[in-house]
Amino acid sequence: MDKINESYARQLESWNRQFPEYKPRPSKNSSKSKSSQLIPNKQNLSIGNTNKDIYKLMPKYLTNNFSFDMMAATVTNGNTVITRGNFRTTYDLSGMSWETEDLYSHKDLKYPTDPDFTNVNLSYSYYIYGDIPEMDSNSAPALTIETNTGDIFYVRLWNYVVDRPKDDWEDGSNSLFPLRRTSGNATGQQGAITIDFNNLYAGWQPYIKESKVITKPDGTKTYVEEWVKNPEWVKIPVTNIKRLMWAFVSKDYNTNLVKDYLPNSQKFMIKMTNWTVTGDSFLRSDPVAKSKHQVRLTDDYDDIYNLTPERVISDYVKLGYSGSVNMYVGASHFYDKRYSNGEMRLISDYPFNAAFEEWYQNYVQRLKENNFSLINSISMENVDAPNEWWQRAWDNTPATSGWTPTPHFLSFTNSEVQSFYKKYILGLAQISKENGLEPAIQLGEPWWWFMENKEGKPPTFYDKATKELYKKETGKDLYVFKSSTESFRGHEEMLNWLRDKNGEFTWLLRDALKEKYADAKFTVLFFTPSVIDKDRVPRMMSIVNFPKKHWRYPNLDFFMLEDYDYLIYDQMQKHSKSMIFVQSQLNYPPELIHYFAGFVLDQDHLGIWNNINQALNDGFNQKFNEVYIWAYAQIKRDGWAPPDFVHVNKPSGVYEKPFYLTLNSSADKMIYTLDGSTPTKANGKEYNNPISINKSTTLKVGVLKNGVITQIYDFFYDVGIKKFEYNTFNQLLSEQFAKNGKLYLTEYNYDELGNTTSIDRMVIDNNEGENR
Repeated sequence: MDKINESYARQLESWNRQFPEYKPRPSKNSSKSKSSQLIPNKQNLSIGNTNKDIYKLMPKYLTNNFSFDMMAATVTNGNTVITRGNFRTTYDLSGMSWETEDLYSHKDLKYPTDPDFTNVNLSYSYYIYGDIPEMDSNSAPALTIETNTGDIFYVRLWNYVVDRPKDDWEDGSNSLFPLRRTSGNATGQQGAITIDFNNLYAGWQPYIKESKVITKPDGTKTYVEEWVKNPEWVKIPVTNIKRLMWAFVSKDYNTNLVKDYLPNSQKFMIKMTNWTVTGDSFLRSDPVAKSKHQVRLTDDYDDIYNLTPERVISDYVKLGYSGSVNMYVGASHFYDKRYSNGEMRLISDYPFNAAFEEWYQNYVQRLKENNFSLINSISMENVDAPNEWWQRAWDNTPATSGWTPTPHFLSFTNSEVQSFYKKYILGLAQISKENGLEPAIQLGEPWWWFMENKEGKPPTFYDKATKELYKKETGKDLYVFKSSTESFRGHEEMLNWLRDKNGEFTWLLRDALKEKYADAKFTVLFFTPSVIDKDRVPRMMSIVNFPKKHWRYPNLDFFMLEDYDYLIYDQMQKHSKSMIFVQSQLNYPPELIHYFAGFVLDQDHLGIWNNINQALNDGFNQKFNEVYIWAYAQIKRDGWAPPDFVHVNKPSGVYEKPFYLTLNSSADKMIYTLDGSTPTKANGKEYNNPISINKSTTLKVGVLKNGVITQIYDFFYDVGIKKFEYNTFNQLLSEQFAKNGKLYLTEYNYDELGNTTSIDRMVIDNNEGENR
């Protein structure tokens, strides 16, 4: 956006230099009071839309990007378009755009690229509210046309307001633009625009006033003014358009690109109704929706804020998604903020900014209309939270993750954090409830952070609030751990206290939610690689980040499990172990467990999708209630689609007695091997009958579609034996065995000297029956 902003500012400055004294002619009905009209609190839109064709400038495919400090969102309802947001600096610019190339759709849904706008016409009515320059002002909303050859043209939209009062240049030149328009009472805040792309011009106006000196026969001189053609009024070539962008700036926009901070987060809204496109605009028929499948969807507002909810939900449906959607509200775009004491800081009085609230209301309404349910996902990360809220290491270093812009992890014990998060979850629950959905909240990243990439992996539970509360409740000072790998002998009580504060924060939010919404559901998302992985996580951090008492069944309505690092780093044995973690440690039955398969960060590692497919398959075979793919941004980028899965009557694991394994799949055929070799058309056996599993077996199953093996799944079975796991010091970490239809697990923990510190024994139902 910076380059666009600089180019736009130069154009406005040029217009301001050319027409420094410009004063719009008021209409008969104009009034100063209109310039301060209030922004409507909420847009109640009926969102039905029956149009089955995709066409140029179709509203739902509009996008919205903006400068870093501000916030904006565009929502649509058929032929109504609303852009709402918050300006926070004099540099802020919001661009609502139509991209000729479809940059944001799944490959199966993209509209074709057609840059030719010849014979296309666009009309709409506009209404401007809040901190937006009026349409007839020098810094009014303008239309920027960018071509594929790199040319940029600026269209002063006031010239296309067909019902505006007659301009002075029209009187002086004895002409009208557009031709045959009828002047009316349009104002800078409301009117009707018509754009004929065959007659689209860049420039301020067609005619400018020019002064001339006339010398009379007697030698005297007279100054006269006449209207002449403006040399900067240039017809725009429209056969090779790359992007059209409606630019919106604050009334305090600085064309010198000096960024000053506005005193408040200043709201604005532009509403466009009766958006109508005619002429040669057809692109393609709307794609037919794929059949519904069983994979659930996870999305992230920080990844899709620039798209309209209408487009997002429509594409969910077309790709076959249904049922539950888990929406991560994010760490950087949902809240409001203002400049204070040298930095942008979150405004804690109300949890949402105007843009997010407009977008999310529309999004949830569309989920409901398409029979989805919603889990509102939040986290303990935030980019602009006050620094008093941050978790900190012993030396005051704040806890941060590796994303950009940098989010900070927040302290569970800080009373302001607790107050804001209660407002946050209740605000999300209210939006769900208002739109007919059962409120559901998932708390993600519920952990005390440790700096994994720093020497000693220092823990970050030394913020002021935590230190003061520990002193108040125990009469002691927090012991200073400079490293999370050092001995904590003698400080177990302190670690247990920190663990309990983690769990109590969960209960605080749960209870606040259920007090207001008795039918609401509350859960946490547990990430096993960063909490209980003994090769990666210091024992100290596993203790403080696993409040088992608070999270065990039935204290939460259901439980969510995620382990994508194991998929990314091809640690599939660890993944297999994590698939029984929730049942064994927290006693949730499979029907109350949701599983998240991982994502592919970039396109250099597309092979990870194979592990993700395997993990999804494992989740289904564990009979988890829901199995999700993370996340929609990567699904679109890589064109991922659910493979044919293989369902078995017994998941991978340890069993007491031999059994027959049955396989089911939507694939045309299944070819399997029992010796661990890769199945091919030439290697393996086609599945037709149940398979006898009577010893330790590595089963590989290839699914065939249209004669091609599209995916291979692994299953591991041990029958009638004990299974052991050791660490690098040859210490026993765990043992498993099956007996009487139960799976028995024992886990061993050691201190830094190798002494056994705890032994955890767990039993879960192994379902030894034939059908599972």
